[in-house]
Amino acid sequence: MTEEIRQEDDINLLDYWRVLFKRKLLFLVILSTAFILSAIVSLSLPKIYASTTSLLPPQDSGSGAGLISSQLPSGLGGFAGGMLSGKSPIHLWIGILKSRTVFDEIVEQFNLKSLYQVQTVSDARHLLRTQVHIKKSKEDILSITVEGKNPELITQMANAFVEALDRMNKSILTTSGGRLRLFVEKRLKEAKMALTEAENAVRVFQEKNGAVKLDAQSQAIIGAIGTLKGELMAKEVALQTLLSFATPQNPQVKTLKTEVKELKSALLNLEKGKEGVDSKGIFIPTDRLPDLGLQYARLLRDAKIHETLYGLLTEQYEMARIQEAKDSSTVQVLDLATIPDENIKPKKRLIVILSTFTAGFFGVFLIFFLEYIEKSKMQSRPNV
Repeated sequence: MTEEIRQEDDINLLDYWRVLFKRKLLFLVILSTAFILSAIVSLSLPKIYASTTSLLPPQDSGSGAGLISSQLPSGLGGFAGGMLSGKSPIHLWIGILKSRTVFDEIVEQFNLKSLYQVQTVSDARHLLRTQVHIKKSKEDILSITVEGKNPELITQMANAFVEALDRMNKSILTTSGGRLRLFVEKRLKEAKMALTEAENAVRVFQEKNGAVKLDAQSQAIIGAIGTLKGELMAKEVALQTLLSFATPQNPQVKTLKTEVKELKSALLNLEKGKEGVDSKGIFIPTDRLPDLGLQYARLLRDAKIHETLYGLLTEQYEMARIQEAKDSSTVQVLDLATIPDENIKPKKRLIVILSTFTAGFFGVFLIFFLEYIEKSKMQSRPNV
């Protein structure tokens, strides 16, 4: 029984070969035609080249904004850190590169409307997007690949994308750093004028009333109030500026509001004494000082306040200037785009192989279909 099945299989397989051999000429014609046509088509297709430039991920310089922010006195440190931060996340770079502004800049720079033979910038931008591929690797290496028929042109375009990214990124950083510098510079001038006025007021008072001696407790409280008041003013300035572009629900805004409230409470305790508590401790509330001494203490306090604020703003101003100077080249190129010497499309060999293989499969199917039709006609003929 097994031998009979095996013989039937051998006979069926032999029949298949007989069918193929019977129409071998047709099969060879199909294969050769497919081979020749695919070769002609692959040779006629335009060569497409690709040029790639690679960028290192954004770096957070240890001597940059992070360090400056940590060194700033309490009050504007967090605000300056947020404005001066030079760290640009990789997804932000990708967003800049894919923006309409960058693509329109490339379209205009290389006159792509004329090259693509389109009427509008929008059409040229759409065609350009099909040629540009921006990807991020697992290591956060950013690659910009431009495809096209002209190797020299696509190389220039790939490098132009890097230049556009660098310009926009530096513009953002410079705007942030410059905005803080101008803001601190303005407040510094105001603080300097206020300090000069306070010092002159102390001098005039001393010339009019002679030397007024304060005890150690009064001097201590004046120094404490001046320091706290200076910190309070710095925090209020930071809060006011932060609210110019952040909502009241911002966590940093809430933190500054809490700190301002605590400083105001501490100042009230120093100036008036805790309500319901006998203030006979280290500090004597300023409202218990003698009248002449009180006037002198207030003048000294105001001078101390403006001196503290002026010192804070001077330090911040110098750090803002340093950071603004550091906002130079921010994009680090790992591999500059070079002119490609080999095309990536079309893959001629692959086109010919796939086309020939597909034609062969179609030829086998056609041969057996013709054989089936021939047998059907023979079976349908009446027996003579």
